[in-house]
Amino acid sequence: MAVLALSSEEVIGSRRLAASVNTNPVVVRRLLLALRAARLVETFAGKHGGARLRKNPRQISLVKIYDAVEPRPVIPVNERRALRQCQVSCAMKSVMSTVAESTEQAVRKHLNGITLAQLLRRINAQR
Repeated sequence: MAVLALSSEEVIGSRRLAASVNTNPVVVRRLLLALRAARLVETFAGKHGGARLRKNPRQISLVKIYDAVEPRPVIPVNERRALRQCQVSCAMKSVMSTVAESTEQAVRKHLNGITLAQLLRRINAQR
């Protein structure tokens, strides 16, 4: 998303995006599909296809990106059946559900306070 934001209106291909984060273009294409479904980017097919931001970076909070590409919680809770003879096993799902929920709320609150534009300012400051 930062590469797309730095490139302004330019359409960037998945190979270039993948190279910027040292991953496979297939991984990037999968993420772009999720970001497109969330209406954060628009994509274009074909030889000169790629993606570009759909909104201004000031309008895109990191929680919106997180919601688009990370469907699971920060701390997944084990769904295995409890061992009845074990006090820890019987209590762990309930205990960890509370921990997971409060962690998720804290992460979401933090990410909601950061925009893509703020990240770009930090990136530009590193130059």
